[in-house]
Amino acid sequence: MIKILGLILMAILALVGCQSQAVEPAAPARLAEVANRGAEVMPFDLERTTHIFEKTDNGGLQQVISDDGDAAQIELIRTHLAEEAQRFSQGDFHDPQMIHGENMAGLHQLMMGYKNINLEYSDIENG
Repeated sequence: MIKILGLILMAILALVGCQSQAVEPAAPARLAEVANRGAEVMPFDLERTTHIFEKTDNGGLQQVISDDGDAAQIELIRTHLAEEAQRFSQGDFHDPQMIHGENMAGLHQLMMGYKNINLEYSDIENG
């Protein structure tokens, strides 16, 4: 499997750990709020992309894929994720905070432990 930017999921899983608890689904209003904020932070068209989050033994994997293979969208995805990887490696989690709010689960741990997080970015087909 091709590794891409571990983004928030990897960091949260690595620092906070996963707990076996039932998680209530987010309310529709909260989902809409996160989608609106995401559209402000991410330069690519969220309606034309699929975001895949996968838990791994040592963290997690995130993929963002252009649904229609549009070259301009793919370039926007790649540029954004490469920039995010750079920011995260410096402890800058401003974008996830803008999307999920300052009370985002694991945000404090990410900011305090960023030096212990290994992020890898690579291009994948269509993303």
